[in-house]
Amino acid sequence: MMSRLNGVSKAWVGLAMALLLVVGAQSGPISAQEKKTVTIAVFMPNGGDPYYQNKSYGYILGKTLAEQKYSNTTVNVELFDSGGYEFSDKQISQVENAIQRKVSGIVLTAANGRALIPVSKKALAANIPVINDDVLIQSEDVTMKISENSQNVGRQLADFVVRRLGNRGGVVMLKGPAGGDLFIQRAKGGSDEFKRYPGIKVLAEQWHASNIVEATRVMENFLQAHGQKINGVWTGNTTQACAAGRVLKQAGWPTSRIVTVGADLHDEALRCMRDGLLTGVLPAQPVKLARLAVMYAVDAAMGNKVPKRVYTTDEMVFTTQSLATFDMSDASAPKGWKPPIK
Repeated sequence: MMSRLNGVSKAWVGLAMALLLVVGAQSGPISAQEKKTVTIAVFMPNGGDPYYQNKSYGYILGKTLAEQKYSNTTVNVELFDSGGYEFSDKQISQVENAIQRKVSGIVLTAANGRALIPVSKKALAANIPVINDDVLIQSEDVTMKISENSQNVGRQLADFVVRRLGNRGGVVMLKGPAGGDLFIQRAKGGSDEFKRYPGIKVLAEQWHASNIVEATRVMENFLQAHGQKINGVWTGNTTQACAAGRVLKQAGWPTSRIVTVGADLHDEALRCMRDGLLTGVLPAQPVKLARLAVMYAVDAAMGNKVPKRVYTTDEMVFTTQSLATFDMSDASAPKGWKPPIK
């Protein structure tokens, strides 16, 4: 009797195991079945700039945090560089390729605020959310805009110059690329602030490509045209500010007596400050900005509602002394980190 029961029990066990094998073969591993993959394509206009190197770290950090938020999701972040603000055609082509590949979401720092409008509309029409960060397109045809308050950044830089000069002196403005909304807004904020002070005279201002070569050329021209009338140098970012400071130093000018400022904090800007080429810097928060942009892109790709407009920035110009108290984690990537840009 007992052997018969054992035989029946073994038969039931065998049948149960067979059923489990059949179900497993049909459905696959449960964890693999539930896992979702989200691909976020990130587009930058000038990946070689130290500022965008720091942003790249923020984008990858955003991937990590998004995967923590959505534990059943694998987030792929792809970084693309157009090679300069003047290469909007290349950036458009990169975005179009991402649309054809049906990525889950797009994070776009526009090479040109007008040129990228049609392709942003095209992405939205393909049901791909577009998070426009940092340099904004001149249209509301995006899912969300996240950036610093660029006019206020420009205003704070100008205010620093004015206070350091005692409300009187001649200044020059290196404004950066004319097609970049961030630079347009920073320059407007700076110009508006300088106009508030009758004792401040803007001797010269110029748009130019955001690189060391062009900023050096512009500053050399300013120096040749205005010489000792220059008391302050306002710039659209610290790459331009460092170039201007080097021109002054190489020309034998006392850089300690000329107030030179710019926005965006990175290792090169810190070196310029230590070398006395740069008086003040408004750090901005590229790591934080990029991190949030990717996290919002994942939220949107998952079908969750995201805010239409978010501002994030620091609103204080720091000197070498005051930077000692500044938390660098939202502004700079860890030393030695290299961005996986395509």
